[in-house]
Amino acid sequence: MEILVSGALAIDRIMTYNGRFGDHIAPERVHRINVGFTVDGFHAYFGGTGGNIAYSLAMLGERPRLIAAIGYDCREYLEWLGQNGIATDDIIVVAEEATASAFITTDLGHNQITFFNPGAMKQPVGFDFSGVNPEESISIVAPCNLADMADFTEQGARAGIYTIFDPGQSLPAWDAEGLTTAIGNSDLLIANEYEMGLIGDTTGLDEAGLLERTGAIVTTLGGGGVRIATADGGQSIPCVPTPDAVDPTGAGDAFRGGLILGLARKEGLERAAQLGCACAHFAIRQPGTQEYRYTMDELEAALRRAYGE
Repeated sequence: MEILVSGALAIDRIMTYNGRFGDHIAPERVHRINVGFTVDGFHAYFGGTGGNIAYSLAMLGERPRLIAAIGYDCREYLEWLGQNGIATDDIIVVAEEATASAFITTDLGHNQITFFNPGAMKQPVGFDFSGVNPEESISIVAPCNLADMADFTEQGARAGIYTIFDPGQSLPAWDAEGLTTAIGNSDLLIANEYEMGLIGDTTGLDEAGLLERTGAIVTTLGGGGVRIATADGGQSIPCVPTPDAVDPTGAGDAFRGGLILGLARKEGLERAAQLGCACAHFAIRQPGTQEYRYTMDELEAALRRAYGE
């Protein structure tokens, strides 16, 4: 089964401020802020929705095709992808832009200030789905260039390719018509609970209305597991207990890798979601979004502990 992953490639630069932002930002002066925060070093991680999902699939022994844009500072990231068995042939290099970057600073109160530079992601990648065998392929369209997201869902529907639509962080940029059309061109809609609320606000559609346009809805609930909705009803999947969790960042993308593999193997939506939860279990035990590793024996053991045989 050919797995197509379209989404962002980014470098996450994560910093910690050993104080509280609120101690230095006076409410009466928020209209004219001029403050500086000294951070205690930073860590840079390879990330982005496309890279993270492809990495999750690589951990499962798959070799997905990653459709994305990357900037002139691409050498190390491309080498990393290659080392992990991720095909880079469909990645375009935008010579005049840096790779998309997130600069995230968290204070002692877990408040965050984030700056995001889309960089190369501003450039549409473009991809021709006509050469893809729809009966032997599955596609996920994750947050990236908005024009690509609309185009890839439309091409997928026209070609008859099973398509997962994952609007995520791109949601504020969509209008009602474009978002509703993209959902209607998908076979499965996936988002977290907050994002599902944004989808409803933007489209004006409730769950029943969304299910008139797509075949299934998967809502991730963090520690609450996953909720599946289809025309036949709803179903809840508990998460895999992880008492040694370190960092939830990237758990959703790891989940998507397992979900895709389960669907590609035609194991059914329930089992696919369980597999996704097991993948997320390993991701949150390490900082960063592409730092975790596990063996297939460890994965099977986690599945048995959480869901039995």
